Amino acid sequence: PVFQILAWSGWNGTKFTKKKVLFTAPKGFDGFNGLGFADGKLYVGVDLGLTDHNDHGPASLTPYLYDILTLPLKGGHVSVFASGMRQPWQMVFPKGSASPLVSDLGQDKGAKNPPDFILRVKKGDDFGFPKCNQTVASACKGFATPFKVFPPHSDIMGLAIIGKTLYMTSFLGTTGKAGEVFSMPLSGGKVTPVVTGFVAPTVGLGEHAGSLYVGELTGQVFKVTP
Repeated sequence: PVFQILAWSGWNGTKFTKKKVLFTAPKGFDGFNGLGFADGKLYVGVDLGLTDHNDHGPASLTPYLYDILTLPLKGGHVSVFASGMRQPWQMVFPKGSASPLVSDLGQDKGAKNPPDFILRVKKGDDFGFPKCNQTVASACKGFATPFKVFPPHSDIMGLAIIGKTLYMTSFLGTTGKAGEVFSMPLSGGKVTPVVTGFVAPTVGLGEHAGSLYVGELTGQVFKVTP
């Protein structure tokens, strides 16, 4: 497969009339995750093992593995913003900051009970994966530390900010059967369920005008005003 980041413009009420390729990934690349915008740049997380079923192999296995990348909004040179994250999934930027909060899915195989994370990522950070998966403290010495640690397979995915509160989707929630939306102060602290009762796992989460938009795998999108 060929992976690209595209910019679409010229919406005429029915379709976009212009398309521009901002970045074409090199051979062997395994895909993109969430996009974010800050400081005049586009940020994108690198996916894990779509073509080779990798779970925790060396970072050299595929290009940019375990990284977050940045590139100019008009396309051009790609830079590594931060590294050592198993699967940086989605990201959101606090107001006025170019250091995103990032959901990171922990290791699934080959280790006992690796947690999932929310990371506060600064330029140049290295979170140490695959050497460090936050199950052995000595293996993580010298690496950046997670902002919030969640139980294994919490699968924190979508992120959104309203005011001073961070909202996040958990793929299968606390029951392990259906998704939920949690909240947490932007400064960290207690995680609280705020939306439950979905019939399928929740993946997408967006914010607009003080409301949350939650997408679940039934194909439905729900609007919630916390």
